[in-house]
Amino acid sequence: MCLLSLPIIAFCQQQKKNDIFPRFGNYERKGWIISPMLTQTSGPIKDQKQRLFLTGDSIFDVDYDARGKTAFGIEVGRFYAIDNSWLISYLDFSLGVKMLQGAEKFSATLDDPDRSTPYNLQGEGVFKHMYATASFNLSNAQELTKTVFLKNTIGINGDYRISDSQEYFNRGLPIQGAYPSQFIFQAHYSIGIGVQLSQNIMVVPSVETPIVTFYEYDDLKSTMAVFNSRYRPFLFKLTFMVLDKKPGRKCPTRSKPRKSSETLFGMADGIRPW
Repeated sequence: MCLLSLPIIAFCQQQKKNDIFPRFGNYERKGWIISPMLTQTSGPIKDQKQRLFLTGDSIFDVDYDARGKTAFGIEVGRFYAIDNSWLISYLDFSLGVKMLQGAEKFSATLDDPDRSTPYNLQGEGVFKHMYATASFNLSNAQELTKTVFLKNTIGINGDYRISDSQEYFNRGLPIQGAYPSQFIFQAHYSIGIGVQLSQNIMVVPSVETPIVTFYEYDDLKSTMAVFNSRYRPFLFKLTFMVLDKKPGRKCPTRSKPRKSSETLFGMADGIRPW
């Protein structure tokens, strides 16, 4: 009998460790999330190179240097605890806005061995994109202490570009660059550490980045192509989770006073109301 009960005990312990929301008390196992964020784009580790062939047999060797920039965003949504699951602790969905921006510098050197000093042209491009974003997430939370937990999240996001600006000073060279589609659909991963501030408020600092891009299809790459470089977005979020308060219970009130001839179960003369 003891051996048979071990799997049940282990399962219950796993459920308890996986459950960060109260099962009793004055608060529901659902609530609101508010996530202000800083966004950061990061260029590739290895700079891109290109060889340009111009009319008149001129050849330029171009080196591109992608530079990331910091921007901002915010999301607001709802979360719900998932009962009886050892893998998923809660799900959430949210709407918001976020900005992604970056820059690209280039250095173009004329391929002319007859020149004593190299002929070099330098320029720069900058972009700034604002997106309306919607996301859906499934999170696993594991308690580290009574008030601290580790959160791992897999989710999907759809981003629609609502405004943008870009400039590129190409110094007269025929430099052509890529530009992302107006709508982007991705899967992303997030990891964070949650801290319980009070009975109904938790804060979760986390970092999020795409892992697959489904649309616009580009060999499922998780980075975004802008100009002649690829940029990886990182979202540094500070998520506040606020549990809903349970509705207060009130005793039922009687709209009309009971007549003197009426008892609790019917009329005093024995005539029943049913």
